[in-house]
Amino acid sequence: MNWKITLSFVLAVTLLTIFVGWLTMTGVLPIQQNIQYSNTERNFIRVWLGLAIALGLILPTIAWLGWFKNPQARKVLGFYLFVLLVQILTEQVSSSTGAPSLVVTIGTVYTVFRLWQLWQGQKLIHKTAVNLSSPKLMSSLLWLLGLFWCSNLFMLLTLGWSSILN
Repeated sequence: MNWKITLSFVLAVTLLTIFVGWLTMTGVLPIQQNIQYSNTERNFIRVWLGLAIALGLILPTIAWLGWFKNPQARKVLGFYLFVLLVQILTEQVSSSTGAPSLVVTIGTVYTVFRLWQLWQGQKLIHKTAVNLSSPKLMSSLLWLLGLFWCSNLFMLLTLGWSSILN
């Protein structure tokens, strides 16, 4: 987990997003440009996004601020938050300028990377637990985030992709 890997990933996903968006808009891929959710699905998505903001953004931000003096915790949570913010910006731009359905592709790829980040964070925390004031608490936070993002991936693969594939 470092800047080279993180920025390379962001660049690759940006290029992938542009390519998939172009293929979607030209009709090459069997993906609808708009997401077709029912009212029930739309309400579920609203609740899910609220949960994502609370668990996936606010909680790690509080932890990052609380453990800011610890280099390992700052690194793990800092890269996590950076990638999450880039994802949010990418989804906002893609949904307002092109095919709103791209948020499903973007969300899927970023979620897989985020799970990898959390796993790498677990390994780093366990390796350097002696330098962290509460390694069990940090590990628990990473497991909670991992569990949530696994659920998010499941939601994207079932609800998200089924709503955009022709």
